[in-house]
Amino acid sequence: MTVIDTHSHFYPDWYMELLKARAEIPKVVEDAEGVRFVMFPGEHGRPMDPEYWDLERKLSFMDRFGISQTVLSLANPWLDPFPGSEGIEITRHCNQYFAGLEQQTEGRILGMGVLPPDNVEVAAEITKEIAGTDSLYGIITGTRICGKPIDDPDLELLWQALEDTRLPVLIHPHHTSAADELTGYGHAFPVAMGFTFETTIAVARMVFAGVIHRHPRLNIVASHGGGTIPFLAGRLDSAWRSDPSVQEQLPNPPTGDLRRISYDAVLFHTGALLATADLVGTDRMPWGTDHPFSVADPGVSLEAVRATFESKEQNEILSESARQIFLEGWRPTADETT
Repeated sequence: MTVIDTHSHFYPDWYMELLKARAEIPKVVEDAEGVRFVMFPGEHGRPMDPEYWDLERKLSFMDRFGISQTVLSLANPWLDPFPGSEGIEITRHCNQYFAGLEQQTEGRILGMGVLPPDNVEVAAEITKEIAGTDSLYGIITGTRICGKPIDDPDLELLWQALEDTRLPVLIHPHHTSAADELTGYGHAFPVAMGFTFETTIAVARMVFAGVIHRHPRLNIVASHGGGTIPFLAGRLDSAWRSDPSVQEQLPNPPTGDLRRISYDAVLFHTGALLATADLVGTDRMPWGTDHPFSVADPGVSLEAVRATFESKEQNEILSESARQIFLEGWRPTADETT
């Protein structure tokens, strides 16, 4: 069975140098202990090795787990630390780099683009540039876009550009939620809960703000299974019914719009997979690894998919959903372009 990884990250050499030059977090530190990624205040940093920046290591990882293709994206913090004209210049350089991966790897690795850190108008322009690049297959972004919360009205121009192009958008956490309550256990709690809570809140805010209602053709993919969204969908409906003030922005129960979103299957166990499938179906659950981060556990993840679903649903998660959401389904047909 073909396996396509839609949630995989990469830190190119030139990007590593940009992070090493930073004095403030997020930054990369290189000293006698090796290379470390410092993401949160007060942390010593997480070890980084060539798995993060070596393309041959990425291909070897794919071979080890039987992954046919990878839709590869720059990892957090993306270009958030590089504002202004410098950020726009780096954005276009980054997109050009990731666009070259398909030819460089003979089609095994397909790149995703990024948006500039603080300019919505330019972000809308670059969205169209990415959509018009045959060798780019979507956008990755954090839960803040161009420095703004995901439900900020100023992002409307960008949402329209994304709907017009139907470009896939992978929403990925970076800052973590409840950071003060998740200290004391290394990076285990921020990664397991802080990141997923951040995604949960972002998706809920996007839906309650009416973004999906106004732009039903948006092609949004929520990372890490949308956090706790599949489990909380019914409660969000109940909360919506209990408060008439939120119905001004969202006239219908939120579950309807939550079902327009896709949720990647970086979930690791049967209960989470079944909850997500119950919300949206296995055809909206593209599989991923989260490689090269330490939380990646593709063997366990693959086994969970195979133990939970029959072959048809397995195929939808492991390859067909990726084809429809990222590779083929969003691009206009010949009839639509004439």
